[in-house]
Amino acid sequence: MTSLSALPSTGYVAPQGKETVADVSGSPSRPVLCSVMSLRSGQEIYGEDDAAEHWYSLISGAAREYALLADGHRRIVDFLLPGDFFGFRARHQHSLATEAIVKGTTVARYLRKSLETAADSDPALGREIRELAFQSISRSHARLLVLGRVTALEKVGAFLVEMADRCSDRGDRVFLPMSRYDIADYLAISVETVSRALTELNRCGTIRFIDKRHLYIVDRDTLDNGFEQPRRTALH
Repeated sequence: MTSLSALPSTGYVAPQGKETVADVSGSPSRPVLCSVMSLRSGQEIYGEDDAAEHWYSLISGAAREYALLADGHRRIVDFLLPGDFFGFRARHQHSLATEAIVKGTTVARYLRKSLETAADSDPALGREIRELAFQSISRSHARLLVLGRVTALEKVGAFLVEMADRCSDRGDRVFLPMSRYDIADYLAISVETVSRALTELNRCGTIRFIDKRHLYIVDRDTLDNGFEQPRRTALH
């Protein structure tokens, strides 16, 4: 039986700049191959104009999915973390671009037609693909809820909760592999506003920084429920 979970573990590291090939079909007569590659920070996984011929799984590291707007601004629509599948498109061409944001990010790439053919004769695989697509949609819904917060302070707080929930095995410890500029382009606010909001959340004891990339959520209820009396410095 074919299974997309038959991949190297999240601790797997492919040779830098090279691809290896794995068969996830469990069937010698009808193999389903995926290529596994390690990427440098900033290296493109696929571009906006690339044909949507593959689906992808992020094994380790992190990536960002984004669009370049007509005015030249970048809008990040998703951060991809280990275990996330992506690249699902209804059209035959990507409308978004995706690139690694951590050195050594490892990605598995599946030929779309190969998986679709295997799913036609393997109901379990078909269900697995649908579930993965639903998870991708759920991430988009979560982002809409984050952007729906009123103040920038609440948006940044909701973003931290989202990241904590997606790394549930770490409880309220949050790892931020992305830059402050990435967070700003995700939340549609300025990078200065992101920095001030993080500083304010840390100052008032709602979060506690371990270092620039790691922090603890100390008061999750406040981040979940918003601030009853938003501070003037909390930036709209």
